[in-house]
Amino acid sequence: MCNTLLAACPAGVDPNVALEIDPVTPHAFDNQYFINLQKGMGLLTSDQVLYADARSRPTVDAWAANSSDFEAAFVAAMTSLGRVGVKTDPALGNIRRDCAVLNS
Repeated sequence: MCNTLLAACPAGVDPNVALEIDPVTPHAFDNQYFINLQKGMGLLTSDQVLYADARSRPTVDAWAANSSDFEAAFVAAMTSLGRVGVKTDPALGNIRRDCAVLNS
């Protein structure tokens, strides 16, 4: 996979070029990302660690094997995130203008 990535992103490439996180089914929402991890095809080292680490490998294996389980977990995660709420009152905390810097 490394040679594939190197060929897709040669030296001196425009920094605005993007690579697909899933080169197999890049335009589908499916569990192929996890199958790719099992094959050592993670785009980023941090992605591939999900399969290399014994703590997260069972989840990768489960979602690679069963797209319905992956989709159900995704729905549950998005539902939970949707309930977090958005701060709209500065009195309730720091609402950053720039995500990387606390407002002064």
